[in-house]
Amino acid sequence: MINGSSPDQDQGIPDFSDLPTIVWVNILDYLDLNNRYHVSVTCSRLNEAFNHPTLWRKMKLFVLGNNENYGFYNQVVIPTKSINLVKHFGKYFQHLTFVISGHLDQDFGNWNDLVEEVSKECRLETLTLYAGVLTSIRHFAGNRSCSRNLKPLVNIVKNAFRLKNLNIVSWPMFPRNLENLDENIFEAAMLNPKLKDLEHMSLFWSNTNVWTERQPILLSPRETADFVGHFSNLKHLALRSPMMNEQLLEVLSSKQRQTLKRLQILVNYIPEDPDFAIPEISDRVWERFCLKNVGVEVELTVMSRVPLVELSNLLKPSCPVSVTKFMAYSRCDENVVQYITDKYKNTLKCFESYGEDTAFENELVSMVEKSPNLLQLVYHGRISCENVERLAALRSNSWMTFDFLRENIYVSNTEDQYDEDQVIAKGPDGKYVLVAMLRFHQREQMERENDVRKQEMIDTVSKHLGYKWIPTPKKVQQVAQN
Repeated sequence: MINGSSPDQDQGIPDFSDLPTIVWVNILDYLDLNNRYHVSVTCSRLNEAFNHPTLWRKMKLFVLGNNENYGFYNQVVIPTKSINLVKHFGKYFQHLTFVISGHLDQDFGNWNDLVEEVSKECRLETLTLYAGVLTSIRHFAGNRSCSRNLKPLVNIVKNAFRLKNLNIVSWPMFPRNLENLDENIFEAAMLNPKLKDLEHMSLFWSNTNVWTERQPILLSPRETADFVGHFSNLKHLALRSPMMNEQLLEVLSSKQRQTLKRLQILVNYIPEDPDFAIPEISDRVWERFCLKNVGVEVELTVMSRVPLVELSNLLKPSCPVSVTKFMAYSRCDENVVQYITDKYKNTLKCFESYGEDTAFENELVSMVEKSPNLLQLVYHGRISCENVERLAALRSNSWMTFDFLRENIYVSNTEDQYDEDQVIAKGPDGKYVLVAMLRFHQREQMERENDVRKQEMIDTVSKHLGYKWIPTPKKVQQVAQN
């Protein structure tokens, strides 16, 4: 050893204990909560980093409510992890998400007291609420949500003074809850003068590819217009189509408002139900909206099957559609794709279709050819290897997203060469053989040829994109959706 140095230093091994605390904080930030904790108990230096406020700015808390709201069983579970996180780090939260599954009809007990403390101490900038299941008419037969469960959440909004992003994904919409100001989060937001600077608002909007409650209780179009109108600095608004009407667009076109950058619409349509009809918004109203909000982009997510004649009530030529996403059960067809291409080829940047039983590959190719700004593409319907290669070549390494379902990519010209009624046919050696046997051997050969052709497609697409590309396997897709 030289001058008292350690053996490790003599051997050239760096001493990481000398790293500044903020470096360890940044390292711990890459770990999940369990691994982060295990690292923290190794030494006092890492424990100090573990307790640094920077690590706890972003947090997601989980609570399990009742499966049903009839009061037969108390199934509420408050995870110990959530309790400890709020106790020790609640005052540091800045971007907070509450995920409360099920119903809120049973008192959450001491958990509510902890949340109440958070409402007094933390300096939230983002609040996202999954406050139980989306309320529908069928839930009115059961118990309404417990007041003690709602008041602490409402108080977070009441006491907020730095909040910029408010995302209400779900909230109990029982009339008796909403009549009480202490349980009405919408009234609480409007009564807090410090929320005037709110920039991002999401109301019952869902970012899922599969499904969400089809018939939820929502704010009416008039209530939505009044609520949104109260927040004049919004730059981003997300909501469901039944909450919209021309009055809302007129509010967003007001001269006194901040310029809106993005409007996200979840199309929630039910045939022959006036509460879930597609709102009819004239082209003139969309024009005024665009003149006020220069550069605004409209993102459209279609949840269920909507006839084109209904969808066109909302999608007028002046509507600046940049993103269209069709969820798994929306059944997008070639007529809708052609309509979107005709009307929005100059503004469209992203097209996603998750329906596995769809087939409009030719229209899809035409859309990409005519839409110069379209750089994000997801298509899980049926498509040939040739068209996948063609689409890849149209943008090459400019594609930002290029996603196809592996099981729905097929090889052309692999049809059965025998008629359905044919029983006997000549084999390769000229002898007559049962068609069933010929088909069996033909199928094996075709599968080998198809595998070779699909690998050729993967290699070709990878060359165009500039990286190793593979289509999405179905099982991976299902896991991601869940």
